Amino acid sequence: MNQFNDLFIQTYWWLSLLGGIHCLGVGLYVHYIYQSNTRSHSLLAGIFLLIGCYFLTGLLTQETTPIPIHLTLTLFIPIYFLLMPMLYLYCKSSLTEQDYQPLLIKHFGCAILVTLVTSSAILFHISIDPKSSNNTIASLAELNSISLLAVILPILLMLQTISYFWAIYRLLSHYRPQYLASRQPNLQVIRFRWLSVLTIGILINWVLRIVLVYLPFYLGDSVPLLIQAVTRLSLLLTVYVFALYGIQQVTRSAYLRGILNSTSNAATPTESTTNQLLDDDEITYLHQLMAEQDEQDTADHSAKNSADKKN
Repeated sequence: MNQFNDLFIQTYWWLSLLGGIHCLGVGLYVHYIYQSNTRSHSLLAGIFLLIGCYFLTGLLTQETTPIPIHLTLTLFIPIYFLLMPMLYLYCKSSLTEQDYQPLLIKHFGCAILVTLVTSSAILFHISIDPKSSNNTIASLAELNSISLLAVILPILLMLQTISYFWAIYRLLSHYRPQYLASRQPNLQVIRFRWLSVLTIGILINWVLRIVLVYLPFYLGDSVPLLIQAVTRLSLLLTVYVFALYGIQQVTRSAYLRGILNSTSNAATPTESTTNQLLDDDEITYLHQLMAEQDEQDTADHSAKNSADKKN
């Protein structure tokens, strides 16, 4: 039985490590290497970096943290309040044609407030007992005796997630007829489908986490390590789907941009292309002929005026 538990512990550790490394790598690639005409790619990079941070929390143990593990995990909870606002802002900035300038304090104010409350509570030991047992917590009552914030903050996080998913659904529903009116593939359709896949993937993982982790925990049941490994494996597979689907959509977008550029160049020849019909010597010769013709016309006009005066 101990070998079986050790296997799941090792699996959970490797899933957390692989997921964290891959998400951090994707986030850094999107932010520093991927070229985009808008600022939305920075928000997408932030989303993957936050998911990578969630994976890396699985590497934290009592031996690797300078403070009790329950306090360390409580400090990480405010970071999760950034995910849904960033997803909403990414969808909004990608769908709008103009440069979208959001009011950041409106979307990130909740995360800032939760960070201040959590850090103050831990610093001044408000509703937190840092000397409590660090053993595995099997019920909500045991967690409540250690940290009241660890009970309240996940509820607030679920409420924020539900409200932002509803806002994203309304946003996508508003732009869906506009971008899918044409049956022909274009950049707007590709962008809309990518946003839909991204939102659905994150929603599925949130539902799994609520059903498998949060609801049993709040109902008084323990959450075994196997269930936590399942949720992380699902999220890791979702990240791989995001990466593969994103690469496919980037390839299609580059192909369509190439077709549009070639079509516009063929339809509207530039002035430089027109000038290449004659070389420099021929243009100089034409200028000389025009100058000689002007001189001849001037001479003929002068001679005619002189003849008129004589008459």
